[in-house]
Amino acid sequence: MQALPDPNQLLVGALAFLRIGAIIFALPMFGDSPTPIRVRVLLSLAITIGIFGVIPPNWSPNLQADVLVVTSYILREILVGLTIGFCARVAFDGMMMAAAVVAYQMGFGTANLYLPDYNEKMDGFSAMHRMLLMLIFLSLGLHQIFFTAIADTFLLIPGGAATFSGSGASIIVKLTSGILAIAIELAAPILVALLFTMAALGLVARAVPNMNAFIMSFPLSFTVGLVIYIATLPLFPNWMSTHFDDVKGQIHSAVLGLSASQIRP
Repeated sequence: MQALPDPNQLLVGALAFLRIGAIIFALPMFGDSPTPIRVRVLLSLAITIGIFGVIPPNWSPNLQADVLVVTSYILREILVGLTIGFCARVAFDGMMMAAAVVAYQMGFGTANLYLPDYNEKMDGFSAMHRMLLMLIFLSLGLHQIFFTAIADTFLLIPGGAATFSGSGASIIVKLTSGILAIAIELAAPILVALLFTMAALGLVARAVPNMNAFIMSFPLSFTVGLVIYIATLPLFPNWMSTHFDDVKGQIHSAVLGLSASQIRP
């Protein structure tokens, strides 16, 4: 007669599924609205089944506790997933903020498109920039960083033992403050070129008063910005590799910040 599955193992698998599911639902691209919920759930389930065999045997918490304790386990597992997903989204938000700043300076501020996968309106330049970033991101295999982070959480954080300590909060604040630095770093070449372009256009307008500088500013800023963007585009793969290496370390630090203790002996 076939033996029934161990209820304790089923509960451990359920907690692992909650942690992985929260990560998948919070990740950019994988967790965006165009990816059907059914696909995200099946992907979470597939990763849980694949990783279940390498979960440390002493990972599981005390599942014989009362309902309130088990509920706290569930909330802690979701906290781990949302933290990793937040770190991943911050890494992309800085790059998207750079495109938004550049697009506004190039004159795209009033030409917005609705992107269902980003769940908000976005100008045409930012939409193009986002598609290119996604293609570079996938072609370099950088998405594997997030799957590695999923495996690391099971080695560093015992089941139901995540705590949002002061160190974890400081890491989250540091990550959020880095969005502006990333945006300025990416947008600086185009912004400097547009600054000199507008200064030169102002001088020409003073020398030739009959010329309508306002009408000339949009095509000129668009052309200069697009040329500089295309010229810097070959540098994006190396920059993104370095950037996501830093993101990998930041995610690792965030996971350590959630770890109340090492794996129980």
